[in-house]
Amino acid sequence: MSTLRFANSSHWDLINEHISKSSHRETFAFAFTKLVSDGAEGPVLLVDDIHLVPEADVEPDGFGWTISDDELDRVHNRAIKAGLGLVEFHCHSIGPPRFSPTDEQSLGPTAEYITAIMPGRPYGAAVVADGQVFAQYWTRISGDVSRGTFRSVVVLGDCLKVLNAEGSDDPRLQRQLPLLTASGSDALGSLRVGIVGAGGTGSQVTLALAYIGVRDYVILDDDVVEESNLNRLVTGGAADIGAPKNLVARRRARELDPSIRVVALPAIAIDHVPSELIDCDVIFGCVDHDGPRDLLNQISVDAAIPFFDIATGVDPDSLPLEVGGRVTFVGPGRPCLHCTQELDPYEVGRWSKRPEQQVIDRAHGYGIIGNEPSVVHLNGLAANAAVGEFVAWITGHRQPANLSIDLVGESTETNRTPGMRILPQRPSGRNPDCIACSNLRDRGHAQ
Repeated sequence: MSTLRFANSSHWDLINEHISKSSHRETFAFAFTKLVSDGAEGPVLLVDDIHLVPEADVEPDGFGWTISDDELDRVHNRAIKAGLGLVEFHCHSIGPPRFSPTDEQSLGPTAEYITAIMPGRPYGAAVVADGQVFAQYWTRISGDVSRGTFRSVVVLGDCLKVLNAEGSDDPRLQRQLPLLTASGSDALGSLRVGIVGAGGTGSQVTLALAYIGVRDYVILDDDVVEESNLNRLVTGGAADIGAPKNLVARRRARELDPSIRVVALPAIAIDHVPSELIDCDVIFGCVDHDGPRDLLNQISVDAAIPFFDIATGVDPDSLPLEVGGRVTFVGPGRPCLHCTQELDPYEVGRWSKRPEQQVIDRAHGYGIIGNEPSVVHLNGLAANAAVGEFVAWITGHRQPANLSIDLVGESTETNRTPGMRILPQRPSGRNPDCIACSNLRDRGHAQ
């Protein structure tokens, strides 16, 4: 299982327009790709740039159409010089998209050649038909070339598109189709979602997504269920005390839909980021510490993975009482958590220290926050607000907004109507000097 990710939606728009236009011959395009991760389930590729093959460089070969040798040399040399991989795109007039017998005759030799002249870089090929994409990849391992199918082909733009989403007629989901649309519901069923933290907020996110049709998860958490969690852990009960929270979340999701696939993993650490998380199409951060929150922010920036960061807090000693939270969306072209000043650098710094140094710090009283009050309705509001922003994006209604949540909502001089509020934050731009996202071009992102 692997991913082909368009962080710049205009790249896909140009490819689709070029290869789908009416012509007497086939048309071709190439995506130049950066290898983000190459785990056990296959490569994760991020499109860095594209090349549209001119019609003058497409020739008949007796069986169909092929790209001229001179044009192929230009494309291959550009990829080699830039240290990037290649994915070829062409269009069929009749769906569903699959490689034809003529395509198959050339795919094997082409993959052998490309993976030999571009060692360490996968080669990909894709067919577009009826608005859908079928894409496969070839990698060379110990001299042998292996073949696989991309799990997802995703475009991140005004709408989150899954180009290879499979249709579903699940009767459980029929009542939501007028709101989520058929294409949005199909996309939800084809995405892999990472949930980091399976506690009070993460358990709410897991169930909310399972109810609307998400079927593929990676859930990360180290903790086990304690009795004090049961006022807010909606995936567990008294019988689950002592059980790992990620496994409890998996069991509860599967009770709702037995077809759901969950990979349960330990929590992320400064020196441990599993490849399964990098293969996710979307990440929901449900952590209560700015250390892992900072790491998730950097993963989102580097791998162009959309990231919904959820934070809640209660300060019973404040006057007036403060009970609230926020939802912050990080994605290509958006400000990251450093840009929006949502991270405490001292808290991040303490978390990144060696474990033995953290023990010493705690012995001296550094970094000890204590157990803050936690309530299920605050977690539920924040989690479902984040899921609502995600749904607005995947259905094409609008891009996600950053939200502020205030459960107390007392009247003030400027606001005389009390009541809890969920309000969009004022949009802010990226900081050009941000330590996390200011040098995206250096990391291979096309912005």
